[in-house]
Amino acid sequence: MNNEDKLNLIYEKYRENKNSHVYLVETNSIEKALIDIKKLIIRINGENDLNDIKKLIETDSLPTLSVIFPENQEIKKEFIEELIKKVQKIPIITKENYFIICNAEKLNQKSGNTMLKMIEEPETDVIGFFIANNASAVLQTIQSRSQYIFLKYDVNIEYDDEVIKDAEDYYKLLNSCCDISINKSIVDKYKDINNLCLFVECLVNIIKKSIINEVNSDIITKKEKIIKLLYNLESNVRKMANVNLSLDKFVIEVGRL
Repeated sequence: MNNEDKLNLIYEKYRENKNSHVYLVETNSIEKALIDIKKLIIRINGENDLNDIKKLIETDSLPTLSVIFPENQEIKKEFIEELIKKVQKIPIITKENYFIICNAEKLNQKSGNTMLKMIEEPETDVIGFFIANNASAVLQTIQSRSQYIFLKYDVNIEYDDEVIKDAEDYYKLLNSCCDISINKSIVDKYKDINNLCLFVECLVNIIKKSIINEVNSDIITKKEKIIKLLYNLESNVRKMANVNLSLDKFVIEVGRL
């Protein structure tokens, strides 16, 4: 499911009055996820060129939408206290009050606890989004009370030479022996989820480049299927699935292609 489908699903659930009131959005681009979430809010409130809400959101001047960024690598308690005051007001311009907290990993214990009551006892007219590069680094109390969504974007990333070499070596082993034993060194080295996902993304990039000059349609099809399996692997890892089992499953599925 691509980003558009995931956001459409939120919109459809909203129309059916079955939507969550709080979302934890994990992404590789905070900026692009913020843009898409703003578009979703515009859509919820009736998207058209004459819609003043659309103009207000695009100019960051909608009074019922609060967007919070960290200050000095921290989202402070006073930011959240001010947010709570705003969302407690009756929304007039829009259907609900909205908040978007960017880099939600930067919520400290005090600011997180301050927000907890609002999450546990939500107003019916509030919808919130926590955007994070690493969902597992967000306070557990927020994780457990939010609906998870992963938005992945095509971004230009400069990979370390070591990551590139590891990905190239892994891909060679994948093509030659395709045995789960090739996973051991990767699991040992890339213990941090973000680093492992970076390795997976580098591997995807290598395979995509190898397709460019490939003329054999069967080989192209196989490589495209491997890329799809890698995207599934990354999604599972980000959802805190067992890394060892996820990697082993990936290798076994590649072996069946």
